[in-house]
Amino acid sequence: MNAFRRPPDIPKLVQQKDTSSLIKLLRHRNFDIQWQAAEALARIGKEAIPELLRALKTPYIDIRLGAIEALGDIGHPDAVNDLIHVIRADPNSEIRWAGALMLGQIGDSRAIEPLTQLLKEPDKYVRFGAALALEKLKWSPLNNIEKAYYYVAKQEWNSLPHLGDTAIEPLIHMLKISDTRVRERIIDIIGQIGSQKAKNACNIALKDTNSNVRWKAMIAFPKCGLPIMHLVRGLSRRPRTDTNPLVAAFLNFLFLGMGYNYLGKWWGFLLFQINLTLIVIVSLLMGPLIPYIGSYVVSSVFSIHAWYMAKNLPEL
Repeated sequence: MNAFRRPPDIPKLVQQKDTSSLIKLLRHRNFDIQWQAAEALARIGKEAIPELLRALKTPYIDIRLGAIEALGDIGHPDAVNDLIHVIRADPNSEIRWAGALMLGQIGDSRAIEPLTQLLKEPDKYVRFGAALALEKLKWSPLNNIEKAYYYVAKQEWNSLPHLGDTAIEPLIHMLKISDTRVRERIIDIIGQIGSQKAKNACNIALKDTNSNVRWKAMIAFPKCGLPIMHLVRGLSRRPRTDTNPLVAAFLNFLFLGMGYNYLGKWWGFLLFQINLTLIVIVSLLMGPLIPYIGSYVVSSVFSIHAWYMAKNLPEL
């Protein structure tokens, strides 16, 4: 612990080629010391590679990031296979992102195929890192499908409609990622392409959990020549995420006011507090039985009201 309380002598550690101590410093609480340690490991060069490769297997993200940075700066081809394993298998997106960037920096052609696969990655930062690395490797897409994945990774949206029908399959694949804004853009582009091949994309988008994505699909897919009834049937299979009238009624019956709170009415909790206060006051005067019976009689009326209110709310 004492070594972490005083500034470490990094130049001395480099002179001693103390790779192990420098790797430990990649977890230092001071961010500046972390990157200084990574730079120092790179200055040691090829001799540090075996320990840096072992560091890629540590559970500590800071150490893995620093080791990847050092390996990229060293730039030796001995690290390529291990970095390829990192971008394929590491569970952390920042690690895969860093691994992609450093493979581009090393410049070994063995990385091209796995980096091309990384363009399909769900995480936008990983996709972007893979695209930048491929640019450094002087990679050129072999066909329009690879171009489509590349343009999505770079978010070069204006280039996608020019690819025509061949872009539809990659765009459908990317509709499965979690980024709502990307899904919205992809649907817009499919609508611009206006291809009959968009039917599968329409089915996916109309069942999307996000109401904005579903609405984008309703606007875009008629441009693809799909019958309007196909859109209606597709939308009917969407997940129902709106408020449930039975839940609103049940909550209002048991906890007067909480049914309104469930429906998004701020005053529902206030009504709950008022009802609870009245029960306590009347219980002190008349005993507990009468106020609770009276409360449930009143709450049954309010539960019916909450049910009707929920039924009349528009679906998203």
